[in-house]
Amino acid sequence: MSEKKDALMVQILFATARGAGGMRISREASAWLYERYLPWLTTTRPELGASPVAAWEEKGKGFLARFKEIGEHAHVHAQADGGHELTVEDVFQAAYQVEGEAPCPFCPLWPPPSGLASEVPLQDAVFGQIVFAVARGAEGMRISLAAGGWLYDRYAPWLTAVKPELCESPLEVWETMGKGFLARFREIGEGARAVASGGELSPEDLALSAFSVEEEAPCPWCPTPPPSAAEDVPAIFHTSHDHGLQQVVFPS
Repeated sequence: MSEKKDALMVQILFATARGAGGMRISREASAWLYERYLPWLTTTRPELGASPVAAWEEKGKGFLARFKEIGEHAHVHAQADGGHELTVEDVFQAAYQVEGEAPCPFCPLWPPPSGLASEVPLQDAVFGQIVFAVARGAEGMRISLAAGGWLYDRYAPWLTAVKPELCESPLEVWETMGKGFLARFREIGEGARAVASGGELSPEDLALSAFSVEEEAPCPWCPTPPPSAAEDVPAIFHTSHDHGLQQVVFPS
């Protein structure tokens, strides 16, 4: 079960991907973003008395706007170098620009420690690529906090799960199968965008699209069973309201 910081990290990656205008992200760049901002979410600076997670309800929209700017700057850097995929240098320079030009008391300290990308588990780095692929398919749509948690719960554990009939996990075959997997995740983003009723993806949008993609193009590594639109949404993402997922309540 995802924690609030996991769902927020999906939103951060999604916002960065939106700013990057559909560019792919290298595994190393994904790892850099994870190591730079996942610990930041729960770090409380003495002069503030609150972590970004604690301040998210009030300041989250502003934070995500900054991450979108990081994606935009990274896109510019990548294009200037003739690349089609964001690199560590692209996201490093973009973060330097955004955090330097619009400082806020919650910004992580600069400069970041060297070797950030090498300290992140491979599973996290690859999951970041998955989020970028879904965002590419969603073409500029935002993702709700609840949908971020759904995406994490559905596919982060899947990366290291080994089915009884297989000898390897998706993560272990990523070098040879990764491009195909990411193409399917992009399709999930496209399908979710097609069924979404507003500018933000919901857990139901993702579940309906994932069900369609996993059913139409089954592979031995697909998660089982396929999700249903309602049953696979964790209970912590529901509210007592009959009309849906307007509010997210995480366990303390």
